[in-house]
Amino acid sequence: MASIFSDINKALETLKNGGMIILADNENRENEGDIVTLGETITPETVNFMIGHAKGLLCAPMSPKVAEKLGFRMMVEHSTDPNQTPFTISTDGEYHATGVTTGVSAFDRAATIKHLATADAKPTDFNHPGHVFPLIAKESGLLSRDGHTEASVDLAKLCGKAPVAAIIEVIKSDGHMARRDDLAQDAKEWGLPLITIDQIKTYMHEKLVAASV
Repeated sequence: MASIFSDINKALETLKNGGMIILADNENRENEGDIVTLGETITPETVNFMIGHAKGLLCAPMSPKVAEKLGFRMMVEHSTDPNQTPFTISTDGEYHATGVTTGVSAFDRAATIKHLATADAKPTDFNHPGHVFPLIAKESGLLSRDGHTEASVDLAKLCGKAPVAAIIEVIKSDGHMARRDDLAQDAKEWGLPLITIDQIKTYMHEKLVAASV
């Protein structure tokens, strides 16, 4: 029986070229899937697809260094989220720095996220609160936490891009969360690679072993 999952190298190539993938987490965790793209290559067309097809909450995972550079602080001091999703205060790009106006359009959200991945971005380039929800990944990524936040930032690093991504949960047409079989159908319909967090962890482990030989 053929696997429903794509080769991770295909997924990485898709992301490098500015495309999107679907990323599933462990079935014994959230058992959900996110559309993922990279902050450095995001476009308004990509954002429009993500919010129109996936329908979840568009978030922007980033490395701790990026968050510190931009002065992003945690949304709450003491999180009671069972999965400890690392939300910072929400943000929009500042008009003079990014051209963002109200912040909610696909064009504005793409501009905000793309600027997060810009090397010379600074704290004053952003307003708070806003319509993009940054997330701070653990410094050691998937070695510390099996979340879409860490996985997407690790994917950005594997692609040689800025450690900023965009993710959004996939919700079915009936309003329930999409699970593995649903995600496989969506991946086929939308023409997107589907991979798992475990595939990324295995790939990273194999690269580490190969580098140490």
